[in-house]
Amino acid sequence: MSIIKKLKTRRTYKVIGDLRAPVSRSSLDKTSADVLLNASANAPFHYTCDRSHKSGLSSSVPWRVHKLQAGDCNKLKDFLIASGDMTKVPNMLSAAEFLFQVTWLPDEDTIINRDAGKNEQAFMGTLRNMEHIAAASAFIQSLLLVAEEKKFMTYWSSGGVLKSAQVFEVLDIPLNQLLLGSIFLFSKDIEHAEVKQGAMKDARGEVDDWSKWCEIS
Repeated sequence: MSIIKKLKTRRTYKVIGDLRAPVSRSSLDKTSADVLLNASANAPFHYTCDRSHKSGLSSSVPWRVHKLQAGDCNKLKDFLIASGDMTKVPNMLSAAEFLFQVTWLPDEDTIINRDAGKNEQAFMGTLRNMEHIAAASAFIQSLLLVAEEKKFMTYWSSGGVLKSAQVFEVLDIPLNQLLLGSIFLFSKDIEHAEVKQGAMKDARGEVDDWSKWCEIS
C-alpha cells in the first residue's frame, strides 16, 4: 500500500471490552511491539532532550515510551477499577494488545509550576519545547501508521486518568515527563468488544478549507 493510500485509509478505533466477558487476545510478545516502535523512531527531531531526562532512559530523542502488553494492561485495568474509576478506560485496557504511554520531555528550566498531586505542570512555550512536542507528535503519527500496516486498530487518547500521578507512579514514569498520548493497539479479530470509529474522520473538510496558496507580488 502506498503511503498516500495508507494516510487516507487510517482510522481511529475505540474498542470497548466487556469487563464481564473474557476478551480473546493473541498476547503478542514484546519483540512485536519493539519492531513497531523502532520503525516509528525515524520521526524527525530538531533538538536533543534536556540532560535531566537522561538519568533513566538515555536517548537524546525528546520523547519516551512506557510500554504495556496485554497482561499488564489487565493489571492496570484492575488497579483503576479498584481506585473507583468509572470511565471506559478499564474497558479499553481489557481489550488492548498493547498500551504505549508516549511522553514528551520539557526542558527542565522551563517548568514554572509543579503539582505532583494532580500531575499538572505549566511550562514555558519556548521554541525548543514546541519542537519537542512536534517531534513527539511526529513519532506518534508514525507509530499509528506502522501499527495499521501490521493490522492493528489504533486509538490515540489524550490521557484522562492515564495521565494522573497515580498511574504515573504505578508505571514508574517520572513526573518531569508530560503525557502526549496513550496509544492503544487492538487486534482486528477481537471478540466480546464494541468497536467505534472516531467521530472526527469527516470533520477535516477539503484541502481548500484549510490551505491557501501564497502569491508574492
